[in-house]
Amino acid sequence: MFKLFLCFVAALVAVKASGDFVVLHSPNSVIFNGNEEVEQSLLKEVLAAALGFTVKLRGIWSGISITDPFRLPEAVVAVVIEGVDSLDIPKGKRFPLNVNEVEETTWQALRERLEERDNDNTLVRISLGDGLDALGQSALGELKPTPIDETSLRSLSLRKEEDKKFLEEVQLLHAIAKKAPSAIKPDSKSDIYWLVISSLRPIFDTYGSNSTTSREALSLFDNALNVIHDAFIQAYDGQVLIVAFTNDASKVHHIRSVTLERQKRDTSDTLLKKLLIKVADWIYLSLRYCTYPTYLLGWT
Repeated sequence: MFKLFLCFVAALVAVKASGDFVVLHSPNSVIFNGNEEVEQSLLKEVLAAALGFTVKLRGIWSGISITDPFRLPEAVVAVVIEGVDSLDIPKGKRFPLNVNEVEETTWQALRERLEERDNDNTLVRISLGDGLDALGQSALGELKPTPIDETSLRSLSLRKEEDKKFLEEVQLLHAIAKKAPSAIKPDSKSDIYWLVISSLRPIFDTYGSNSTTSREALSLFDNALNVIHDAFIQAYDGQVLIVAFTNDASKVHHIRSVTLERQKRDTSDTLLKKLLIKVADWIYLSLRYCTYPTYLLGWT
């Protein structure tokens, strides 16, 4: 067994957006341990390293170990929960996450890493909020969500827009899970399935995060996550890394605004200091080589 040290360069800022990064399943060849915080901008390196790619950035994150480089995962499944800070998921290995970029930036960087090596990978990003009509024919084939049985709902209602949108996203997760075992044919090439759910935050905002409705929504989401977990493990015979993480884009934008404002102030301060130094130098040189009588300068 050897320890894999992941490297990165990160700008340290006083303001941070906290989130969760949860490893739901990894094969025995990839071990996640400890509880060290991980930067979201480093996730592309973490996930790529788990697939056997060389780490590019410098620094260290000690949360991942490779025990068998010859039996690495064939795929990564990432479920991204937009707009929330933490995941109330009972299982999985949890790490604190510093949310320093939007999820699509992370996805694009990871996709580009895989495309550098091979253009024949299955690289799928599905934004569940786009709905079935927007998805059309997905990489998994035609998705057929099961109609929602409203009698099974306790607090959520199909007559309320926020509830309906959330329930549709959950049903799409179930449809993806149902399709995965038959549609996926492992071929030793690294695959990525990136599933984005965006409707939990509106539920929390509407009813409150501790409300009965929100608790029911979390229960339904947790169930859908378990179904996704089981389906992709079956599809890849266990050789898959399954993770979930939160991403609150509004906080990322706030941090960027604060950071840019600080950078502007720092730049202004630096320019002012440079100007004052130049003025002082000019005055010094002017006085040093001045031929005027000293009384004109106020000297006695």
